[in-house]
Amino acid sequence: MPETAKSPKNADREHVQLSERIVRDINIGEYGPGEWLKQIDLEQRYGVTRIAVRRVLDELVAKRLVEHIPNRGYRVYALSPKQRREVSEIRTLLETAAAPGIVEQATEKDIAELTTLAEGFKEAAYNGTILEQNEANLRFHLRLLELCSNKSLVELITELRQRGPAAPVTRWHTVAQLEKASNDHFLIVEAIRNRDVEAMKEVITSHINDKGPDRAATGD
Repeated sequence: MPETAKSPKNADREHVQLSERIVRDINIGEYGPGEWLKQIDLEQRYGVTRIAVRRVLDELVAKRLVEHIPNRGYRVYALSPKQRREVSEIRTLLETAAAPGIVEQATEKDIAELTTLAEGFKEAAYNGTILEQNEANLRFHLRLLELCSNKSLVELITELRQRGPAAPVTRWHTVAQLEKASNDHFLIVEAIRNRDVEAMKEVITSHINDKGPDRAATGD
């Protein structure tokens, strides 16, 4: 169906879905840092128009997930080591700032749901694909952020989480690193259950800034 024939509601929904698919594919490493995003390839891959692709790419440029090079095109934004450290520092400040509200708001039902999601990530860590690991990890963190009443803070955290390096292949090189990420999820839940804000802040800080062998501080 031509772009102009779609209702505004359907066009908006398809736009959001396209954006989510491209972001997801960047997050799972389908497109690596610095890789060029050819618009004709994206049209064919996602079955959309050039206009739709261009609109999403321009929005991702504004979010600094994609970079636009005049007269050349678009490529996945590649953070320098210094920028990665800076993003980790900012994420640490924001996500620890969200901890008190999360601890205060969480009900027993919320804690049970987070536990189930932590178990889902653990299963994916041992037996799942990169895509399954990424999606299980994302489900846990999105559910956690739902407990923060400061939605402006949540928006900032979500945007920074997307800024990268996002692909699990850049974060989780070994089983030990996957185990660390999984254990951190359970420790976060335990801190919430115990209403221990300081313990939660400590785990979050480690979760974001942990360094394993040959690994930059990137968190997940």
